[in-house]
Amino acid sequence: MPDEAGSKSNSEAKPSGWLMHQWVVAGIVSSAARFIPVPFVDGYVQSQCRRYVVRRTLAAHERPELLRELTPYFDDGSGCLAGCVGSIVKVPLKLLLFPIRKIISIVTSIRGVPLEIVRTVLLGRTLDRYLRNGPVAINDLSAKHMRTAFDAAFARMDFHVVQAAMADALSSVGGWKSAAIKCAKSLANGNESAEPQIESEPKVDDGATNVQQVLDRPETLELFAKFDQRFDEILNGLPTAKLWP
Repeated sequence: MPDEAGSKSNSEAKPSGWLMHQWVVAGIVSSAARFIPVPFVDGYVQSQCRRYVVRRTLAAHERPELLRELTPYFDDGSGCLAGCVGSIVKVPLKLLLFPIRKIISIVTSIRGVPLEIVRTVLLGRTLDRYLRNGPVAINDLSAKHMRTAFDAAFARMDFHVVQAAMADALSSVGGWKSAAIKCAKSLANGNESAEPQIESEPKVDDGATNVQQVLDRPETLELFAKFDQRFDEILNGLPTAKLWP
């Protein structure tokens, strides 16, 4: 493990602007899946976007071999369309409730879109923070603990101020939503067996740039630091949840 000073320096270091941009773009595309009127596509696109975020983050740290072990951290089981369709128990109920869920999803998009972006960014940021702290021992169990800690910490946070700021940032870019939906559809139509690729549209990139400015604000950084603290506290309280070798 690195010394205390080095660990603190790494944990406080910001990810590169390029990597942050990838996270935000993935978050915008993931959030746009709610507007596609096709059953199961929203969950599939979200799963692919989160896989993309983790893969990009690992590549930035030259640790691509950890992708398989980290699957429980980013995948909730909705990443396989064939698997969803093959579930004879869940599919009929999901199809029955789909119109209602889709209406609710669209109506609540003013809050849901920014929140999905925040979740996607924090997913990458949390992994980036641990990789910066030195050699990390990640296996299936530790990845599950990371996911448990992430979900618990996220549920306890109040992101209303950041959500409002993000909504304003996106509203200043005309056509971002249709561009993001186009990216989401392209991702949904891609080869399921291949690694997800997000071909960003110019309007999506513009929206991501505006959102990045919100993420760089002192109040956002303070909020994210609070999330880090809660994540660490929850993770350290889990049995055998040890990332360091």
